[in-house]
Amino acid sequence: MSKEKELLGNDKIKEVGKVGEVATPVKSMIDEMDVHDEEHGHEHISDLSQLSKEDLLKMLEGMKLDENLSKASAMLKQIKYHYDHLLEVEKNEALSKFLANGGEETDFDYRRDNVSLKFDKQYDQLRHKLSEHFLNLEKDKEKNLTKKNELLDKLRTLISAEETQTSITSLKEIQEEWRKIGSVPAAQTQEIWANYNALVERFYNNRSIYFELKELDRKKNLEAKIEICEKAESLAESGQTVNALIRELKVLHEEFRNIGPVPKEDQEVLWNRFKVASDKIYEKRGEYYKELRERQEQNLEVKIKLAEAIAGFTQFQTSRIEEWKQKTAELLELQEKWKQAGGVPQDKGKEISKKFWSACKSFFHNKEVFFKHLEVEKEENLKKKIALCERAEVLKDQTDFSGTATELKNLQKEWEAIGPVPIKEKEPIFKRFKAACDHFFNKKRELQAEHEKEFKDNLDKKNALIQKLEGLNSDNNSNPDDLKVIQDEWKKIGFVPKTEMKDINARYQRAVDNFLGHLEGDKSEVDKLKLSLQINALKTNPEGGKKLYQKEKEIHRKISVLKQEIDRLNTNLEFFAKSAAADKLKKEFYSKIESAQNEIDELKSQLKMIKDAENDK
Repeated sequence: MSKEKELLGNDKIKEVGKVGEVATPVKSMIDEMDVHDEEHGHEHISDLSQLSKEDLLKMLEGMKLDENLSKASAMLKQIKYHYDHLLEVEKNEALSKFLANGGEETDFDYRRDNVSLKFDKQYDQLRHKLSEHFLNLEKDKEKNLTKKNELLDKLRTLISAEETQTSITSLKEIQEEWRKIGSVPAAQTQEIWANYNALVERFYNNRSIYFELKELDRKKNLEAKIEICEKAESLAESGQTVNALIRELKVLHEEFRNIGPVPKEDQEVLWNRFKVASDKIYEKRGEYYKELRERQEQNLEVKIKLAEAIAGFTQFQTSRIEEWKQKTAELLELQEKWKQAGGVPQDKGKEISKKFWSACKSFFHNKEVFFKHLEVEKEENLKKKIALCERAEVLKDQTDFSGTATELKNLQKEWEAIGPVPIKEKEPIFKRFKAACDHFFNKKRELQAEHEKEFKDNLDKKNALIQKLEGLNSDNNSNPDDLKVIQDEWKKIGFVPKTEMKDINARYQRAVDNFLGHLEGDKSEVDKLKLSLQINALKTNPEGGKKLYQKEKEIHRKISVLKQEIDRLNTNLEFFAKSAAADKLKKEFYSKIESAQNEIDELKSQLKMIKDAENDK
C-alpha cells in the first residue's frame, strides 16, 4: 500500500442518495446558515413605516431585478405592504372628511392620485418581470441541474477509469465547468452538491499518486477560505447598514461553499472562525430587529390608546350641529395622531387598525343618521318658508300700509322662528321672501317720503297761522271772528311731522289762550265764545276728544255741586219762621237758588255745545 493510501486509510466517502451521506464542515456551515435564516427570517425587511407613498414609489422605480431576485421579491412585498397600509389610512381619512362634510358612505368614491396610479403601474410591471425572471430562473435551474448531473456522470466515469497523466486535468476541467454552471432547484441543491463533493473526495482518495497535488489544492482552498474569513471579520466591523451586511455575508457564504475542501486538520478551526464573524453580523441583525420591534411595540401602545380613546365616539349623540362639528374635529385630530404613530408589528397591525377605523366608521354612521333626520326637518322647514313666501307675495301689493306692515313683520318673526333649510335652498328661498317684503316696504317708504314732504309743507302753514294769531294778540283789538277764521284754516291743514306735532299744537294752544284772554264784553257771552272757540280748537287737536271728555266731566261735576247747593238752600227755607227777619233771609236764599239755577242752565248750555261738537266729529 502506498504512503498516500496509508494516509487516507480505508475510509470511503460516498455519495448522498447512493450509499449514504457525508458529514463535512461545509455541510455543517450550510446547515448553520439555514438555521440563521430560519431564525431571523426577513433579511431584506427594512423599516419602511416612516416612508411616504412618494418615497415608496421612488424605491420601486429604483429597484433592479438583475441582482438578487429573492431580495427583490421580499423587498417588493414589503413595499407593497406599507403602501397598502398608507393607502388604507389615506382612504379612511378621505372617507372621514367626506362624511364630516355631510356626505353619505354609499356615495363615497375614492379616486387615487397620480402617485398611486404610477405606483400600481410600476408594481404590476415589476411583479410581472419577477414572475418571468423566476420562471426563467427555474427553467435555467432545471437546465443547470441536467448539466451538473451530466458532469457527475463524467466524474463517476473518471473515478472508475484507470489512472492516467490527464486524469487530474480532466478533474480540473470538470471542476471549472461545475463552477460556471449556475444554481439548481433548491430541492436538489444540497443533494447534488454533496454528491459532487463526495465524488471529488473519492477521486483524490483513489489516485494516490496525485495525493500531494490534492494537498496542494487543499492548501490553496485554505488560503481562499482564510481570505473569506478575513473579509467576514472586516465586514462585521464596518459601518454598513444591517441589510447591506447580510447581503454581502450571503455572498461570502456562497463563495465559501463553492471553494473545495481544505486540509482536515484546518476544517473545524476555519469553520469556527468564519462562524464567529458571521455570528457578529447576525447579532447586529438581531439587535436591529429587536430595536425595530421595540419601536413597533411602542407605536402599538400609542395606537392601542388611540383606539381606546376613539371607542367612546361610537356612543356620541347630540341634537346640536356645532357639537357634531366639534366632535368631528376631535376625531380627525386622533386620526392625524394615528397616522403619525408609525408602523406596528405586522401580526397585530390589522387587528388594531380594524378596531380604530371601525370606531371611526361607526361615529360617522351615527352622524350620517343624524344629518339625514336633520335633512328631513330641513325639508319641512323649506315647506313652511315657501308658505310664508306665498303669503308675503300676496301682501306685497296691498295699499293698507299700516295693517300690511304689521302682517309682514309678523311673517318675518315666523320666518326667524323656523329652523334651517337645505343648504342649496337657503339662499334662493331667502331671496324670494326678502324680495316680497322689500317690494312692499319700498313702496311704503316712497309713500312716506311723499307724506313727509306734505307734512313739512303743513308745518310751514301752521307756523304761519300761529304767527298771524300772535299778531292779532299784539293788536289788543281781539275779534272772535278772526280766531274762527284761523281755526277753520287750521282744521283744513293736514298732518305735520310726528316729531313736530306736540310742539306745534302747544304753541297754537298758547296763542289761542292768549287771544281769548284779551276778549271783552258780557262775561256769559264771553265765556260761551271762549268755550266755542276752545271746542273748535280742540277739534283740531289729536287729543281733542280726550280733552272734550275731561271738560264734559268737569261741567257735570259743577252742575252736581250746584244742585246739591240748591237742595240744601231749599231744605233750610223750611225751617225759617214767619217774621220780617226771616222773610229777608228767605229772600237772600231765593236769590242764591236763582243764581245757582242760572249757573246750572249756563253749564247745561255749555254741555250741549260740547255734545254738539262731539257729534260733529
